[in-house]
Amino acid sequence: MTRFEFDWQKAIQAIDYIASLSPGLTQYYIGKVMFFADREHLIDFGRPISGDKYVAMEHGPVPSAIRDLLKTDTGYPDEIVDQLNARLKIEPDGNKQHVFSRGINEFPRLSGSDKHYLKASLDKYGAMSFTQLKAISHKDPAYEEAWAKAGAANEMDVERWFDNFEDPELAKEQLRENALYVA
Repeated sequence: MTRFEFDWQKAIQAIDYIASLSPGLTQYYIGKVMFFADREHLIDFGRPISGDKYVAMEHGPVPSAIRDLLKTDTGYPDEIVDQLNARLKIEPDGNKQHVFSRGINEFPRLSGSDKHYLKASLDKYGAMSFTQLKAISHKDPAYEEAWAKAGAANEMDVERWFDNFEDPELAKEQLRENALYVA
């Protein structure tokens, strides 16, 4: 399984960037925007934006660490929670968390391509219904494979995103060179 190092500072800035463009977006939509942006950026540039691992859950792919960051009780160390709270205001509403930017508007950890892919993902998926997003994300081959396994929240193998390349093995080999961990 190919994995990348999760950059929590970059993830917080990515969430903030999304929230600055679409105030009040819920954690579900932020997760899906991140999923599609990370996937497309990884395919095009050989590196994800956040480095988060994606797990297959009932409503589709979920960025595991970002999901935890957006919970009421994150379980993260104070340093991370303080940085999150400095950039974001999270308003609980039943089982939803509405996320708002505090307006810092500086994103030094995000590259130009990171911001471009986040915005493109938000533009394409941010206004879709829950049902539409669920249906689209359930068609992802890495999701389908992980969901078919026994158990819950199985990790998705991002290498599956390269199966349709002209030379998938070469693409996967190059991907592994940039990865933190391959099992």
